[in-house]
Amino acid sequence: MNTNWRFRDHRGFQHDAIVVIGAAAGVGALAWALPLAGAHWWMMMAVGPLLSLLVSHDGLRRRHLVTVATAAVGALLAGAAWSAFAGRIDTMTAGDALLVGLLAGLAATSALVIAHVERIPEPALARALVDARATLGGPAVEERALAERAALAHDRIVDGLGGEGGAEGRRLARLAEQVTGEVLALAVRCRKLRVELERIDVGAVRARAGQLTAAAADSADEAARADLSRAARAVVALDERAQALSGAATRVRARLELQVAMLEETALAVAARQASEAVDHADALAPLADRLHEAGCDLHAQAEALAEASVH
Repeated sequence: MNTNWRFRDHRGFQHDAIVVIGAAAGVGALAWALPLAGAHWWMMMAVGPLLSLLVSHDGLRRRHLVTVATAAVGALLAGAAWSAFAGRIDTMTAGDALLVGLLAGLAATSALVIAHVERIPEPALARALVDARATLGGPAVEERALAERAALAHDRIVDGLGGEGGAEGRRLARLAEQVTGEVLALAVRCRKLRVELERIDVGAVRARAGQLTAAAADSADEAARADLSRAARAVVALDERAQALSGAATRVRARLELQVAMLEETALAVAARQASEAVDHADALAPLADRLHEAGCDLHAQAEALAEASVH
C-alpha cells in the first residue's frame, strides 16, 4: 500500500494558516478589550466558520465532509487551546490575550492538514513492476531482466522529455508507458509458461510413449492393445504440445528482447534530442512515437498468439 503523502499547495496552506492565526489573535484582543464572557466559545465561533470559508474557496473541488471536518476540528482546537492557556492566567493583560489568541490560532491551523494534505497516487506502471518482480523471481531470471530494462528505459524516456515536446512529447510518454506495461505483462505470462514447461520431463515423456507403444504391440488382448495405443498417442500429443509451447515461448522472448531494445534506443534518442535542444520540435518526436506505437501493436499480437497457443 502506498502511504506517501504531500502538501498539495504549500503557498495556500501558509496563506490560510496566517489568516487563521491573525483572526484568532484578533479575537483574543477583543476578548480582553470588551471583555467577552466565554471567550473560548467566541474563539470557536470565529475560527470554525473562517476555516470553512477558506477551505470551501479552494481552487480544487472539495468534498463537503472535508470542509465540515476541517472547520469542526479547527474550532475545537482553538477553543481548547484558549481555555488551556487563558485558564492559567489570573489577570490577563492585552499582551497575554494577544499571545493566547496567537497560540489558539496556531493550534487551529493543524486542522488545515485535513484539507491541504493528499496521498500521492502510486503510478500504475510502478504497481505493475512490483507485481512483475514478485512473479518473475530473482534478478538472474531472463524475463525479470527484460522487465527491469524496460522499466528503466521508460523512466529515461519520461525524464528526458521532462513534460516538454508538446502533443508529440505527451504521446511519446504515453506510448512508452503502454509498451512498457505490455512488456511486463507478456514477460510474466512467458515466465509462467516456462515454469510449467520446466515441470515436464520431455525425456521421460518420450520414453513413456515408447514403452506404451511397445506394450501395445506385444499385447495379445485386443481391448488392452487399443487402450495402450490411445495412451501412447496421448503421451505423444503431450510431447508435441510441450514442444509447440516451448517454441512459442522462445519466439515471444525474442520479441520481448527486440521491443525492450527499441525502448532503450528511444530513450537514447530522446536524450540526444534533448542535448541538441530539438526536443521542442514535434517532428523530432513523431517518428519515435510511431515506432513505439508499432511496438505496442506487435506486443499485443504476440500476447494473443501466446494465449492462443496456451489454449489449444
